[in-house]
Amino acid sequence: MLPSWVEGEGVDADREIDQIVQRAHEAGVAWMLNPGVTWTDAARVLEVAGRYPDVYASVGIHPHEADSWDDGAMERLRELARSPKVVAIGECGLDYYYEHGSRPAQQRAFREQIRLAKELSLPLIVHTRDAEADTLDLLRTEGAQKGVLHCFTGSTDLARAALDLGFYISFSGVVTFKKSDDLRATAREVPLSRILIETDAPYLAPPPHRGKRNEPAYVVRIAEQMAEVHGVPVDEIARISTENAEALFGVAG
Repeated sequence: MLPSWVEGEGVDADREIDQIVQRAHEAGVAWMLNPGVTWTDAARVLEVAGRYPDVYASVGIHPHEADSWDDGAMERLRELARSPKVVAIGECGLDYYYEHGSRPAQQRAFREQIRLAKELSLPLIVHTRDAEADTLDLLRTEGAQKGVLHCFTGSTDLARAALDLGFYISFSGVVTFKKSDDLRATAREVPLSRILIETDAPYLAPPPHRGKRNEPAYVVRIAEQMAEVHGVPVDEIARISTENAEALFGVAG
């Protein structure tokens, strides 16, 4: 998964995207998922997905953008999700750390996106930060059926609760950081059958790229770290995480 590395438009931006996709192929990445998380980037994300057979999209409103959610939002999102390249709803969820969106607005937007995902039989890509209890409460009360807690940095209790709901847990470059011992301990508790790996590009690049813009090719470093955490060959992490992602998002490998 690679939340939006699409920046800008025009010939130069298109050429850069071509290069990013090519580097991912060279690194062994089979396919990519590029979420649209605002109203303004949704069309661009869908356009990019339409250009590459191995790039897919999701559409959703991130909790940072929740104040933009209004009475017509669910229908607008439903229309965006009609694209055959859309394989999920999200990122959506709750973020009480930054609170760029008010809590009532975040909760409403998340609740209605859960309902839309159920209606369309699509998985959810869930963002949660400093909001574990409310995130779980909404997933449970709305009967969320399938999805992933993306870029996971939460507690072991949150991971276990999400697994009980049938969700996957996705680990990003954060799991490679020196100070992430607690997160690696949690990752060890997640069965391989329920893990995904992602870049969260353009953020959270793993070493030796830390501090630079992240991109899909760097997911290999996350696979290497997860292989070390679970004590298995990196090829096994690559195979299992790919199979898990294909099962969740309905993408044929």
